[in-house]
Amino acid sequence: MQKGLFNLGHISAGFTAVLVGYTSSVVIIIQAATAAGATSSQIESWLMALGVAMGVTSILFSWYFKKPVLTAWSTPGAAMLVAAVGQYEMPVVIGAFVISGLLIVLTGLISPLSKALAHIPAQLATAMLGAILLSFCVKTFSPVMTNPAIFFSMFAAFLIGKRFLPQYTMAILLAVGIVCSITGDAFDNQHISLTFAKPEWITPDIDISAMINLSLPLYIITMLSQNLPGIAMMRSHAYEVPVKPLLLGTGIVNILFAPFGGFSVNLAAISAAICMNKDVDEDPSQRYRAVIWAGVFYLIAGIWATTVVAIFLALPKEVTQILAGLALLGTLLMCFQTAFKDESLRESALYTFLITLSGVTFLGVSSVVWGLAAGLLHIRFLTKRPQ
Repeated sequence: MQKGLFNLGHISAGFTAVLVGYTSSVVIIIQAATAAGATSSQIESWLMALGVAMGVTSILFSWYFKKPVLTAWSTPGAAMLVAAVGQYEMPVVIGAFVISGLLIVLTGLISPLSKALAHIPAQLATAMLGAILLSFCVKTFSPVMTNPAIFFSMFAAFLIGKRFLPQYTMAILLAVGIVCSITGDAFDNQHISLTFAKPEWITPDIDISAMINLSLPLYIITMLSQNLPGIAMMRSHAYEVPVKPLLLGTGIVNILFAPFGGFSVNLAAISAAICMNKDVDEDPSQRYRAVIWAGVFYLIAGIWATTVVAIFLALPKEVTQILAGLALLGTLLMCFQTAFKDESLRESALYTFLITLSGVTFLGVSSVVWGLAAGLLHIRFLTKRPQ
């Protein structure tokens, strides 16, 4: 296979990885920014910051280590933010992003911290995550009542895509959603053009409540659902990369880009696999070039974030609900399978799931934190351990 810079296998794999990442979850990022009270220009800044941060880190990590190290935003983290950021002002939300990045840096520096995090049972982490994602997936079916034509068109496209072109299912779903929106006159009064995005600085404000209810859950979700699986994905393809510099690098980038809306940049897992298989290049040592191309496409998407935001903001509510819900369906299924597979931890996972799902806030602490704490306490004091 050709080893030059413009290798078709590398370019197509890099483009596909970015396409899958954006089409499956950009609408959730926009929902998170909107829930935080962001203006349209601030939403553009969020997507620009994320695109540039992911592009730079993917290129630099892969070039330096000569291994396919793809970064991504935290889709589960964004889903958590949608439900949690509404009670805080934007500067406080940005401050929470900075603290989350700092926690990732400390995880890279302090080995006991990373070990303690790794010891949180996967059953509890996925139960917590499943409760967060459930509301998105349930809302997938609400458009049946308000706009059945859009729902059945998109759901049929989703099923057909899953059957015949699973890798491009979300791209197909997005295309059908846009067509439905056009035929429904959603874009009639919209002016969409290729316009460069502009970063918008928001001075962070550190708040203890936000640290507990935003920073800590975002950090835990990012580490357990993104960074650790991302490391495992690389190792499963026989790519050994030192973990410490990856955590330090992504943590520092998170801190630097947080004032512009970069809430989380972390290791990719599922989309990273697109750049690691033998279809990319028969020579495993050359596959890192596909991630470098992915970084280039990330940069392009970030620079033209204004156009991306304009398109998605013009979509009807029903389309965005279906996109978000179906994009998270596979992750929700994985959460349920993992959370309740171990009989000895099943009850602990159930408490975590139900308390997180309840949305209760007590002593200024959100249900996400209480759910995880309840599960850990149940394991510690009430679960019978094997003799």
